[in-house]
Amino acid sequence: YYLGMLEDGDFSAVAAVDRDRLRNGAKQTSRWLGQNRTATTAELETQRKELTDLAGQIIGRYGIAQKCKEMLESLDPERARSRSLEASETEKLQQVAADTLKWVQGNEDADCESLLARHREMESVVNPVLADEAVRNGAVTGKLYIRKDGTQHFEPDAKPPPPRLLLDRERNIAVIELDEAASDEDLKNIIDTLAVLTAKAAKGEINAAVLNVKGTGASPMLIGHMLRSGAFIVGLRSCVSAIVGCVTGRVVGPAWALLLGADYRIASSEVELHLPITTAPQCLHHIVGPAVATHLCMDAGTMSVTDALGLGIFHEVHPSADQASKAAFEMASRIAGFARNSTRLTMMALARDADEFVNSIKDNPKYLYIPRESLDGHSQKEVRAVATVR
Repeated sequence: YYLGMLEDGDFSAVAAVDRDRLRNGAKQTSRWLGQNRTATTAELETQRKELTDLAGQIIGRYGIAQKCKEMLESLDPERARSRSLEASETEKLQQVAADTLKWVQGNEDADCESLLARHREMESVVNPVLADEAVRNGAVTGKLYIRKDGTQHFEPDAKPPPPRLLLDRERNIAVIELDEAASDEDLKNIIDTLAVLTAKAAKGEINAAVLNVKGTGASPMLIGHMLRSGAFIVGLRSCVSAIVGCVTGRVVGPAWALLLGADYRIASSEVELHLPITTAPQCLHHIVGPAVATHLCMDAGTMSVTDALGLGIFHEVHPSADQASKAAFEMASRIAGFARNSTRLTMMALARDADEFVNSIKDNPKYLYIPRESLDGHSQKEVRAVATVR
């Protein structure tokens, strides 16, 4: 194995002296095997350990030295300007890389255990600094669990803020505040609550909903199935007659699903719209036309709120987030003042794009979420009838 690697040039970057040592060790072990065909398992294990220790010593020493050199090169003043490292962190990394490189070059006979211990000592200093740099650049720290079936579950160290559901019984309005990192359990609880309230009242307890979306551009690892698949917006539209969406921050990824699923869309002037739109683009041609829809789905970059208003993606744009939220609540109050059935029919006619969006999601049954059994005695079958999409 090692002779083949040397022949293929895999160790070309290793010093010639070390390559010769490994070649001689491999040939010596090969000769010993040819001369001792009846060797015991213990003797074979001894030979194997001697050869692997020699290879580990050479490869490990080269690997650590190469890592130190690459780190020092990346901390060069010109290259370090593009990184978000503080001066103290840069100095710490340079010091530990220089010290480790000096130790490796001065201890050519160090065994594998010593090299491994030195490598761990270096990583104990380097890894926390690199992790802090990654967090400043938008990374999310946490634990990744791999289940037996091969699926993955990521649990962040910092829990995202939970979504809020506020009910205005006088106006029959539900106000939902959330961002893309909302957990599946919290979103399911919102749908369950609205489904129960809708089922209890003959004419519908909640007639309209205000969906306040704070776009944060969250890491894809934090976005759950309910938002990624569109199941949340499908369930929400099955519980209320109209949705007035109000978005602030950055609209990217699943935030587009929350925006396009609303019947009436309002934004603040500081909103950043990131392309492409990858969430159920089947409805885009109803909003902006086929040519522009292709552009929004294929292009990469940002789009201004003014351009989005001109294309019909938004119906209103306000200078601040507070004014946009207030306008969304006022519009929902006006809509909720009408009868539920007439409101639904009117919104279907005026906001066909939102219905097309939901229909493009609900075509795949695995994306749907059916609310759990209600708290007031309704059977699962009855609640399912309330929650099923039209």
